[in-house]
Amino acid sequence: MLVAFIGAFLYLQVKTPIYDFKSTMMLGSQTSGSKQAQELLKLLEIRDKSVKMEDEIGMITSLAMVQKTMKRLPHFTTSYFVVPDTWVNAAFPLKKRELAMESSPFRITPLPNTPQLVDVPIRIDILPDGRYQVRADADKGELKNLQTGAVLRRVANVHINETVSAGHELKHPLLSVRIDPNQVVEGGEKGQYFVKLQDMMSVVVNQLQGLSARAIDHESHIIQLMASGPVPKQQQQFLDTLMSVMLADEVQDKNRVGQRTLDFLDGEIAKMAALRQQASQDLSAFRTSRGVVNVDAQSSNRVSQLTNLQLERSRVATQRKYYQNMLSYLRSNRSLNQVVSPASMGISDPVLNQMVLQLAELSSQKAALGVNASADNPMVTVLDERIKSTREALNQTLSNLLRTSDIGLNDLESQVNQVRGDLNRLPEDERRLAMLQSKSDFNDKNYNFLLEKRTEAAIALATNSTDKKIVDHALMQGNGPSSPKPMFVGLIALLSGLIVPIGILLVTQKVNRRIQSKEDLARVTDIPLLGVVAHASKADKQQMVHEPKGLVAESFRSIRVNLQYLSGGLEKKLIGVTSSVPGEGKSFCAVNLAAELAHSGRRVILVETDLRQPTMATYFAMPPSDKGLATYLSGLTSFEDSVRPSGVELLDVMTCGIIPPNATQLLETPRMAELLERLRAEYDYIVLDTPPVGYVAEYFVLMRFLDANIYVVRQNYTDLSLLSQINDLHLEQKIKNVFLIINDVHFAKTYEYRHRTKAYSYGYSH
Repeated sequence: MLVAFIGAFLYLQVKTPIYDFKSTMMLGSQTSGSKQAQELLKLLEIRDKSVKMEDEIGMITSLAMVQKTMKRLPHFTTSYFVVPDTWVNAAFPLKKRELAMESSPFRITPLPNTPQLVDVPIRIDILPDGRYQVRADADKGELKNLQTGAVLRRVANVHINETVSAGHELKHPLLSVRIDPNQVVEGGEKGQYFVKLQDMMSVVVNQLQGLSARAIDHESHIIQLMASGPVPKQQQQFLDTLMSVMLADEVQDKNRVGQRTLDFLDGEIAKMAALRQQASQDLSAFRTSRGVVNVDAQSSNRVSQLTNLQLERSRVATQRKYYQNMLSYLRSNRSLNQVVSPASMGISDPVLNQMVLQLAELSSQKAALGVNASADNPMVTVLDERIKSTREALNQTLSNLLRTSDIGLNDLESQVNQVRGDLNRLPEDERRLAMLQSKSDFNDKNYNFLLEKRTEAAIALATNSTDKKIVDHALMQGNGPSSPKPMFVGLIALLSGLIVPIGILLVTQKVNRRIQSKEDLARVTDIPLLGVVAHASKADKQQMVHEPKGLVAESFRSIRVNLQYLSGGLEKKLIGVTSSVPGEGKSFCAVNLAAELAHSGRRVILVETDLRQPTMATYFAMPPSDKGLATYLSGLTSFEDSVRPSGVELLDVMTCGIIPPNATQLLETPRMAELLERLRAEYDYIVLDTPPVGYVAEYFVLMRFLDANIYVVRQNYTDLSLLSQINDLHLEQKIKNVFLIINDVHFAKTYEYRHRTKAYSYGYSH
């Protein structure tokens, strides 16, 4: 628990705090056109021009918009840090805090168009004389153009150690900056100050990671912008600047469209002015040369009629040309964000105006998103679908309007030809005067029409504004950092202090299936426990056989007593000692049990029937011998030659001898049964060190001869699952008089050995 709280305290000390800021913006409704136009658009299955919240959110949180914002905040490429002089940083600089530029005692200004060392901490020390010492050391570094992010050079073994006066420029091959004192912050807090330069694209990506936006309601035009970061002042500046850029960007888009309209109209006016001047000169010259001033009333009516028809024909022809150009744009899949709006061309069709503006806006939105969004981006997919459906509807509308224009032009052409025919029947001078007058009037009216449209376009450009507005500027959420939260961290520490130790204990118990105590055995089997054997070092194993004192000897003394009691007190006993797998100490237990039986005054023989991995001779310090059980069963040696004294009174041993290739077959021979019968006649106890149950079949060959079966398990070694085989034999009553011994038990307290009134008193505890 204490460790958890200390860890929580240190975490709060070194963790960089994160601050959350939120601002609010109204997007407004940009619906335009009459009610009838909106209804027609719905019939064409085109969505109205109301602000699509998901599109606007995608725009304001796009890489392109954040890039425009960062251009207004170039100082964000320089990060300021301080490592305060606190007890936490006494040994290692664990705690550092990022500062706003306004809170630093100095300001760093990177010199433009120079390579700069990026992403390497640069230490700035304020010297007593007001100068600055600039130091940096790193194994490697990169020099970049801060504005473009281009890597100009990679260097190894970065080393900077320069001194520069306040207000002067430092020009180093790796760093070119100017350092100015911050007059508002005098001295600053005590500690080490660092700066780190980043290229603009890295700053943009970092800001994008902490930026998000959402609508306050699915029917509302108000969105909330959220930004988070370690420097409160920077997040506030970023959100406020982002909203300002969004407003200015929309006005700029409208101004670009308006300016294109003005440029187009200026070009048309210049052409029409030249035609108008030429027509006026032709009319004046004809009047002067022929002495004809005016046409009669009937001719004047025809001239006026012809002029009006020509004006109408010119208007329809212009509209038709616009329709053709629009169709060409659509069929070539070019973007419409550079196309002049239909209204600017005098086309008042509300449906067409609405669709062209909508398609142009959708194209602009996709262009903005396309900078950092892949083709499978959900927002790009939605925009593509909307652009596709709008293009199809616009293509159909333009085709219909083009057919209507062709019909109108044919009709107007017929009317113009009819009026011209009437004028052609006039006298020559009067006819030519009427035609020139008609041409001059036509150019005058066309010129005045273009001037009127230019005036309207200029007024629209001058009064362009955005439907969006800032509702709330950026404000910090809460009274402090959003992360880390001391109360939450404390709660986690409390729960960790309680739950983690318990969890570790439970998991350890669940995962560790190795035997730890007699309670573990009781959970998996009801085979009686004969006793436990204390841990013995390798150096003590041989000594214990000859000097039966100490905790291990007392363990086997207790096992011997329990064995005699539990096995019914039979005087002649053939005891088999086995285990699940090698390494559990069955041979050690067999040797010491046999020695203990001999110490009790009984004649005992220890027979090594584990013919595959014999180890018995090592316990008695016997020299190697090629005579033993294997050679006796093979008929190569006699009984007398195969049995050797152990060095322990009343204890003989029959070791393996030569390791045979056919161990199982030897143990199955009649000679083995005859041997055991002879041993029963000559000894009080026969202890067989048998092979492990789980590895070979020899134990099952010998099991039918045994009066008692001792199964050895080892603490923190034997897996509980290995007991399943012997337990099944016990439950099925295929094995008799089976007992368990837990070997290699580590006791918690020192064993005490005392001799009291001719008896041994001993005690041990876990």
